[in-house]
Amino acid sequence: MNSIKTKKIIGLLLATLFMAVSLAQLAYIQSTFLNQYFTLEFVGIVFFISYLLTFFAINGYPNLIAKLGNLKTVIIAIVLEILSLAMFIYLPRPEWIFIGTIIYVIAINLIGINYDIFLEAYTANTKTGKIRGLYYTIYNLGWLASPFFTSLIFEKYGFNLIFGIIIFLSVIFLAILSFSFFNFKINYPKNYFNFRKTFAALGKNKDMQRIFFIALLLQIFYAIMVVYAPLYLSEYMGLSWTQIGIIFTVMLLPFVFLQYPAGYLADKYWGEKEMMTAGLVIMAIFSIAIFFIDTPTLWVWALILFLGRVGASLTEIMRDTYFFKKVDSTNIDMINAFRSTTPLAYLIAPIGASLTLYLLPFNYLFLILGLFLTSGLTVSLMIRDTK
Repeated sequence: MNSIKTKKIIGLLLATLFMAVSLAQLAYIQSTFLNQYFTLEFVGIVFFISYLLTFFAINGYPNLIAKLGNLKTVIIAIVLEILSLAMFIYLPRPEWIFIGTIIYVIAINLIGINYDIFLEAYTANTKTGKIRGLYYTIYNLGWLASPFFTSLIFEKYGFNLIFGIIIFLSVIFLAILSFSFFNFKINYPKNYFNFRKTFAALGKNKDMQRIFFIALLLQIFYAIMVVYAPLYLSEYMGLSWTQIGIIFTVMLLPFVFLQYPAGYLADKYWGEKEMMTAGLVIMAIFSIAIFFIDTPTLWVWALILFLGRVGASLTEIMRDTYFFKKVDSTNIDMINAFRSTTPLAYLIAPIGASLTLYLLPFNYLFLILGLFLTSGLTVSLMIRDTK
């Protein structure tokens, strides 16, 4: 790897830390924040509408990137994120919170696409697992540092200080990207990318279909856990936010310690299929386990959620390693479609969760999630390894 590429990746990884801390600050309190203004059932509707609009925004994004460039579009997306957070602070009315949530969700998903393009432009296929593993390790260090401190800030100062901290971190994130990639340029054919062409190409590649399905399953798992696990622990298990912060900090440890070595092993010795399948099995087992736990004991919840994230961390790094070995930074249509699995998952999850919560007790949501995850086992075993 030459010195220019190394400097670009270092700049991107530094920006990653600030981005991760800013995202994690809000992720696990977002549903609680919205629950101040809307009923639990309507919180699901807010997320559904936000991710429906995100899905359409993502699928129009490649042409905007082709027209303006990757740096200008990521600057626009970060400014929109900051604007939405300012709305949460200064316009605390339901209608503005609703609009602000939509803007925030769209912005953070668009930033992810820009990030993939920056990272893929400076990553060789032979080092995809290693670089992606390093990226996720730093990203998850940011997430690891956040839940405990966020819970302390939230209990003492409320939401507004958290929003202010996120704005500050986002400004630093924006400055680092602007400095590191001021001369970044890839020429794309303008108005070339469209939804129909992309999915026609996807329809011809069975392995890409399979990795998209695995990506969708993983995002559904995250959608349920991020939105509903904090509510379940606080409202139904009676745990304090300080306790939840400790649990979530322990829960995120596998992402920090497993993803870099797993990515390295996938590059050097194994393919991705075996570890991806093992991850899905672990996720399913420990999602189902939540259904049977009725004790508000901190260490029990920390252990169960930790083990579930062992599976998620393996599945996540193998998913990305496999996909990004199949594409490069010029394939923004396919990268775009790959990242659209996130809003698609957040469309599916609220509908399924709302229906489940309407018909059954809360803990059945996790039982159904675990059973649903088993649908990915056959699919992952059918993927042809890159090794």
